[in-house]
Amino acid sequence: MPLHDERPTRRLALRRLTTLALVAGAVWAVQGARRSFAPTVDAVVADRLAPVRAGLFGRSAGEVEAPCRFAAGTRMAYDVVGETRVEIDFARVTDGIDAGAHAQVEASPPEAHHVERRWHLDLLALHGEDDGASVLAARITDRGARVIGGEAPETAASPALSDIFLIRVDARCAIREFGWRTAGDLDAAREQQLLAAGLGFWAPADPTRAASYVGAGFDATGRYAAKYHYEDGRLTGEAVSFTLGQSVARGPAVGVEIVGSSIAVELADAAWFESLSAERELSFTLAGRSFGTHFRATRAQRAALAAFAPEVALADGGWSWGVLAGRPRDASKDFDDALRDLPLRDALARYRELVAGGKLGEYGGLLRDWLRANPERTGDVLALLRDGEFAGEQVARAGLFWALGSANTAEAKAALVGVLHRWPDPAHQIAAAQALAMVERPTAEMIEVVARSAGRDDLHAVERGAMALALGAIAQRSEAHSPEIAAQARAEIRGWLQRGGDDEPLGHALLAAGNAGHEALAADIRPYLDHDSPTIRRHATHAMRHLSPETAYPRLEERLGDGDRVVRTSALETAATIVRRTDREPTDAMIELAGSRLAGAHVAEERAAVSLLGEAARRGDARADALLREHLQAQLADPERDPQRLATLARSTPARWQAGR
Repeated sequence: MPLHDERPTRRLALRRLTTLALVAGAVWAVQGARRSFAPTVDAVVADRLAPVRAGLFGRSAGEVEAPCRFAAGTRMAYDVVGETRVEIDFARVTDGIDAGAHAQVEASPPEAHHVERRWHLDLLALHGEDDGASVLAARITDRGARVIGGEAPETAASPALSDIFLIRVDARCAIREFGWRTAGDLDAAREQQLLAAGLGFWAPADPTRAASYVGAGFDATGRYAAKYHYEDGRLTGEAVSFTLGQSVARGPAVGVEIVGSSIAVELADAAWFESLSAERELSFTLAGRSFGTHFRATRAQRAALAAFAPEVALADGGWSWGVLAGRPRDASKDFDDALRDLPLRDALARYRELVAGGKLGEYGGLLRDWLRANPERTGDVLALLRDGEFAGEQVARAGLFWALGSANTAEAKAALVGVLHRWPDPAHQIAAAQALAMVERPTAEMIEVVARSAGRDDLHAVERGAMALALGAIAQRSEAHSPEIAAQARAEIRGWLQRGGDDEPLGHALLAAGNAGHEALAADIRPYLDHDSPTIRRHATHAMRHLSPETAYPRLEERLGDGDRVVRTSALETAATIVRRTDREPTDAMIELAGSRLAGAHVAEERAAVSLLGEAARRGDARADALLREHLQAQLADPERDPQRLATLARSTPARWQAGR
């Protein structure tokens, strides 16, 4: 069929959704690779159940002996059995769907798997941290897997899993994050994390008395909130809400229902736990239609200690921290074969038609898939661009660079580097740098060319800033799959920060550090929080938005008392962002300082204070709630009250409000 007269077929290939890969846990992008991953609390469930809030910043040290505060040298061992049962049938979703004349809905064959895997875990506590968390060296001895009810033989044990990795366990026994050798086997590190994540749970804040509370965690499938009851050394509980990990599928949202759940843990002195059993069955829906179920069970029991005395140098610079995302598939092979026969001119004509529709996923997706289907023609597309093909068509040109950044072919990557190296138009160079931030598995050359461009004297300050921002974005995005490249990008940013200089380059460096969002840059950002220039202090405060509460909150307290209103506003906005992102309540001092900025403040500062107090109030902070309500009543009593200001306050105050005459 001559496709130059027809619209290219778009397959809504539901086989892509089977990359949920629930059997192997490839939905492992629970939090991408966020550093200082901390379990969160589901606010709605927490309010309903009035949870006990342990709170890193809400308890004094030594008040109660934490159940998982381990002395250095403490050794533990566990035998673990994991069971996974998955049934997926997308035909239930596609039956009866009319996708239109120019699309095909294609379901993959039904899948059913039932797998059991056995392994042994050795642990050694390396040291305790100020907040009660403990860093544990861990080693997994794989004992193989078997398919239940099938003909497949047992799989061999994986020797790669015997490499040492690290687990940072919260004082209440929840897994906060993992550590792995930056230059090590990332596939093995992913598998280690996938297995170990199922052992996390929330112990009581005070193990000497019975309590009911809510905690949240993650495992190989996604994130969950669970309610627990503790009494006499035993925990029982169940999951009450569940969210699939991010990047499950690029398409419609998958609905999740908890069909059944149970958690049982026996605590033990000087150990993570004595025994653990966790089961959960989920049901999945798409567009309201059920298409599968997923059952997962983990059972662990303390085991005899083995010879395990690793020598771990935490300060040698070779460790990465966080949660590794699932191994990305080669998206460059994901395209409709019919696009191979579509001439470039016809592809561009169809591209322009779709640009008029305004949906980037459609017009950018068409050109991206065409570039994947015809990688050898990438240079032809760039030649047309350079010759003015998209002059005056800003949206179409932006979509082209988006397509180059998301194509992930070797040719597209080389083309973007070439634009940065040799093209004279700064607008094209900035677009190429931003597109490189989308690339899976960037290269060292990409980091070098973007970093070099950020310091070019022939570019305008705004253009240099755009390059710096792109480098920070590359660092953050590549941390999940290419941590060594992320480290290289951060090293460039650290060099900028350490060199200092005028406000402009420092501001760019701080913006890049904020985009990178890594704890490793915290020490380099910190000095600029006290800089003489309020502009630099504002940039430094904003750069903390992706850091952990442990790192950010103490310094934000200081900046909330800054003499410059814009710096204070930035500190309030940053604090609200961190609370929203981590679900960790702000400190009492931050609440009081935010409350002091409600009356008589500039509109922007008041709005930022209301935002922070609103986030705290939604998480159960009574003082924040009271401050908001007092301020709202004062505004209501003001004869010259501002309707917009009242609307902002009402949205941030946890209650239902009704307008009256």
